[in-house]
Amino acid sequence: MNGMGAKARWLVRTVTTFVCLGAAVTAAAPSAFAGASGCNQRTCIRVDGSGLRVETVQAATTWNGDFSGHFHIWGGGIDQNSATGFWGYHQKFTVPVHRDLPNGAVLCAEGWEHVGGRMESRGRACAEVHF
Repeated sequence: MNGMGAKARWLVRTVTTFVCLGAAVTAAAPSAFAGASGCNQRTCIRVDGSGLRVETVQAATTWNGDFSGHFHIWGGGIDQNSATGFWGYHQKFTVPVHRDLPNGAVLCAEGWEHVGGRMESRGRACAEVHF
């Protein structure tokens, strides 16, 4: 019976140690944020924010990715088109959001070049909002 009591105490100490270690690791982990950026073909996306809060979403071209057309930004309840015009490097189409988006919301930006009366995709870049 004494051996069973010692094993039970050892088991309680081991489980308590792992629970405390897990809590310490969780507390030390940095919180994820909405801030993300990336490019695909000639279109880039940038999401500014913290946690699930998104302040702005921007679409832009890559270096040497200039085109005449428009950007479309959508996802997480957002659906906005830019004005049609010339989009050069350093020019950005910005959509103000200023709210929390659902965890796992995917935001995308797609560039559309207007060529001879039709539109051609210049890439679609996406970012996921999560914590």
